[in-house]
Amino acid sequence: MARILIIVVLVLSLICLSSSMYVIDQTEQAVITQFGKPVRIIINPIEGREKEQILTELKNKYSKEGIAIAVGAGLRFKIPFIQSVRKFERRLLRWNGYPEQIPTKDKKYIWVDSTARWYIKDPLQFLRSVGTKEQAHSRLDDIIDSSTRNSITKRDLIEVVRTDNREMRVAEEELRETIMVGQVSEGRPKIVAEITEVSRKSCLEYGIGIHSSGVLIKGLTYVQDVKLKVEDRMIEERQRIAKKYISEGEGEYEKIMGDKERDVKTIMSVAYKTAKEIEGEADAKATEIYAKGFGKDPEFYRFWKTLELYEEHVGGEKTRLILGTDNPLFNFIKGQISETKQGTTEQ
Repeated sequence: MARILIIVVLVLSLICLSSSMYVIDQTEQAVITQFGKPVRIIINPIEGREKEQILTELKNKYSKEGIAIAVGAGLRFKIPFIQSVRKFERRLLRWNGYPEQIPTKDKKYIWVDSTARWYIKDPLQFLRSVGTKEQAHSRLDDIIDSSTRNSITKRDLIEVVRTDNREMRVAEEELRETIMVGQVSEGRPKIVAEITEVSRKSCLEYGIGIHSSGVLIKGLTYVQDVKLKVEDRMIEERQRIAKKYISEGEGEYEKIMGDKERDVKTIMSVAYKTAKEIEGEADAKATEIYAKGFGKDPEFYRFWKTLELYEEHVGGEKTRLILGTDNPLFNFIKGQISETKQGTTEQ
């Protein structure tokens, strides 16, 4: 019986000891409650430089309630069976909003998709207000979406899409004259900073902190009907530039063709002049040769020129030439035949 009693005592002691110990990981925070009432908060600040600030704020906030504040991870103790531990995440958590359609001040509808990194800044306040990450996401949806909508609807589109008044870059210089860009007085960075500040203040009542990177706008696009109008305008501008290029090309083509025609006529004129000079020299040389050749036999020259005359006026393979007895050519041919016969007889 003594041994059994000792074993029972040891088992109970082990149960009490294990129930009185708990471990807080470096990625966790915790709230210790006693009969449902918080008695201690264990924090691991998400940002080291704010460690002392957060610790001071929590001590001042919960000192009247008699709640102790502890910092750091490790093995800790509590009253077994009476106190319980509720652990929470200390790492950065991601919130992604749903893309929503928001009108700008100048009545341009755009789709805005935003995101943010958040963390549990006050575990006890988080436990009392939301309790779970799912509920926290629901609160963030309401807070960040509403602050985003309020900041965008009171500004023109140019303030949302641009950061400063730097000169716009264009693919073609011809597009520069069609880009009508207004002056930016604030720009997106100031809008995002405003959204972050408003969201950060609203999240304090839920024990939620927004990371120093703030709320980010990761997507910004036109709604479909506005997008189609913008695309149509871009197509029209491209077509206008294309027509301008075509017109300039046609003008350059006409200029080149005109220069070509002028050059061709100049070359042909010079060539024609040279050819006529050569032809004149050849004709003169031929005339000289003919004169020397026919000067030796005038009768043959006369006969030859007569044949050329008939050839020019008669011509053709099937053309017949009928000569009268009084025709000079007939007499000429007859005289030549008679001379030939006389020469033959003499021989």
